[in-house]
Amino acid sequence: MKRVLKWVGLVVLLLAVAAGSVWYTAFSHNSPIVDGQVIAPGVETVKDGFVSVILLDAGPGKVVLVDAGHDESGKSILAALAKRGLTDTAVTGILLTHGHSDHTAACKLFPNAQVFALQEEVARIGDAAKVAHPLKDGEAVDLGDLHFEAFAVPGHTSGSAVYLARGVLFFGDSAGASKDGAVMKAVGLFSSDSGQNVASLKALEARLLPRAAEIKALAFAHTGPLAGFQPLVTFASAH
Repeated sequence: MKRVLKWVGLVVLLLAVAAGSVWYTAFSHNSPIVDGQVIAPGVETVKDGFVSVILLDAGPGKVVLVDAGHDESGKSILAALAKRGLTDTAVTGILLTHGHSDHTAACKLFPNAQVFALQEEVARIGDAAKVAHPLKDGEAVDLGDLHFEAFAVPGHTSGSAVYLARGVLFFGDSAGASKDGAVMKAVGLFSSDSGQNVASLKALEARLLPRAAEIKALAFAHTGPLAGFQPLVTFASAH
């Protein structure tokens, strides 16, 4: 019996080491998420463990979220709202970049929020949120004082979206920022099609290049942001 327990313990240890190695390989190069960082006027980062949520100003006493974190209690989001003297009812919209559970967990905490996602991602989101407005590629929406656009970037998931709002591109998991200030593709281990992800990022760069002056920053779900549009141009030219 002792020998069996030793073998079980060894297997568990090896699995833990393997998991740690995978995690380190996937995320060790990421630039850090900074809680409360103001990326642009009206754009604030909320650090929710290993993922970020963005608060977008949408009018007096109103905000829109980009994604809803991995914590079902929404503790970090609610704390950030409380610092502004706001409650859950101030959230009028949630822009979901994709349907993985570390981005949808707190959706149901915000009863006044319209949930947006690309039509292709609605099935993946499932019961995590009721998508009130399935979006098409390139669709523009005004929600309160907030104007945003949605762009299809399949690859991380089939219905992954990048949003443009307040001069910031929000990539979710479709890209990230390295510690040396470069755009990184989506983590292949957690993506449905890495080749398609890269192709989508290159297509987005070409599509928005004529509007580069509008884009003040690039924001990502698992890393800190990058300034300007140039890092995406550099990524596209290198791939």
